[in-house]
Amino acid sequence: MEKKIQKMNPHNSLVSLLSKASSQSVGAALKEHTADYHNALGGFLLNIGQEFDGTKTTAELMDGYKADEGNPYIEWLLFNFARYMLVESTRGDLPANLQGKWARDAKARWDSDANINLQMNYWIAEMTNLKVTSSLWDYMEKTWAPRGAETGKALYNVSRGWLVHDEIFGHSGMKNYSAKSTNYREAPAWMVCSSIGKSYRLLSSAKMMHIYDHLDYTNDVSWWKRQGWPLLKGVTQFWLDYLIEDRHFNDSSLVATPCNSPELEPTTFGCANSQQILWQLFEYAEKGFEASGDTATAFLEEIEAQGKKIKLDKGIKIGSFGQLQEWKVEFDSPTNLHRHISHLLGLYPGYMISNFKPARNKAQGVPNLTREQVLKAAEVSLISRGNGTGPDGDAGWAKVWRAACWAQLQNSTAFYHQLTYAIERNFAGNLWSLYNASESDPTFQIDANMGYSAAVLNSLVQAPDTSSLSDTLYVILLPALPAAWKSGSIEGARIRGGMSLDLSWSNGKATRASFRLDSTVRRERSVEVWYKGESIREFTTVVNMRSDMVF
Repeated sequence: MEKKIQKMNPHNSLVSLLSKASSQSVGAALKEHTADYHNALGGFLLNIGQEFDGTKTTAELMDGYKADEGNPYIEWLLFNFARYMLVESTRGDLPANLQGKWARDAKARWDSDANINLQMNYWIAEMTNLKVTSSLWDYMEKTWAPRGAETGKALYNVSRGWLVHDEIFGHSGMKNYSAKSTNYREAPAWMVCSSIGKSYRLLSSAKMMHIYDHLDYTNDVSWWKRQGWPLLKGVTQFWLDYLIEDRHFNDSSLVATPCNSPELEPTTFGCANSQQILWQLFEYAEKGFEASGDTATAFLEEIEAQGKKIKLDKGIKIGSFGQLQEWKVEFDSPTNLHRHISHLLGLYPGYMISNFKPARNKAQGVPNLTREQVLKAAEVSLISRGNGTGPDGDAGWAKVWRAACWAQLQNSTAFYHQLTYAIERNFAGNLWSLYNASESDPTFQIDANMGYSAAVLNSLVQAPDTSSLSDTLYVILLPALPAAWKSGSIEGARIRGGMSLDLSWSNGKATRASFRLDSTVRRERSVEVWYKGESIREFTTVVNMRSDMVF
């Protein structure tokens, strides 16, 4: 059983904090606050040709906002507002959650936890150079890992490693969803009677994407050895012991079971979301081993020599209507307009779909599929799942995730439509994203604000991860630039391999791009820059590298 979490009375510490704050002048407090968040913002700047309109309030501008027509100023403001909110909701010991410090109730709806919320909150952290992740890593290390190790033993009889489910506040076990415990107005029948809401075993594995990305974007090997690698290794060990052979299809593949595709029935095995996450997890372990200083080569051999990675079902299958299947047993429907697109995690923010390699996957149980076929199947799934407004809910985060996926598919028209539709339908006059915004009492969900900014950035620059550090890293400039953002620039974006990027464009065309690498290099990497479907520059990452392009 999980150990009871010790409750501490916060009264004295709160009184001390309030006393310190009240003793400062307004000017001194503002100066301290401004210096603090400016440092956390990391020097990243975005310009999309916005023009400030001082004749109207923000609420008035939002009230007049229309999908497709758009307003670059509002779109720019929302981007920067999200970065500020992430900084402000990661102060102290707790990571960001579904509502952060802005939860209005003592018991927030959905308990403010996660099966996509926590992940989406941090999508913008690395590429926009936000210094906000230390509280998340510390929280994982102090609460998730030790308690998750107990959960692995008690619930799954797995003695190595750790896992947590979808409760992010220190409880690592399953949740007992009910109308009362979820704070749903009326809990849907599926949430009361099934394990969809309470047993998402992949949360800790999904967060390893952020753990590995921090290493990949910063080259901070010291942090990796101390904190990142032990966390990732523990999660990987759990799944090495917990995967089982598929005895339904008898194809010798290894699958996660039971699993669900958040947040849809049925509970089954081999869900695409689970398998794609685990595929990436094993590759993170392979790519991160060298920098870890770990001498336990037997661990790496479990993944490689013993064939766990090769035998793992990859969650990449094309179904009866040309879609990317959501489950290994095909339950997909072309008329399902559910808000979640969990089976497209490998398209965005992951890389198993976006960077699909046919030669690699033939040996791993995905025969006779080309990258073009897999991307087309993802597009079919994206279209069939609708625009994020469906009978199950009207969520801003569902729309901005779709926008990010359309950007990944380099469809600027669909990207901008989906993005601006989200703003018109789900974002309030104070710029908060609201779930079921048309209701009399809608609920604030911060993840849509964060996911919005990630979608914007994904339309301007992409560098999806690779399966191996020896693979070429492809950086794509302006892959889905909408016509509304004719001129603009990015300063201080971070790219994999520890690089930074400055990029500018005018009249819809790139004008300058500059790549720099000022950090240490954990491994030299081959980089290829693409623009408008053509390779325009190749270079290798080395210390003090600089590559400038004029178009």
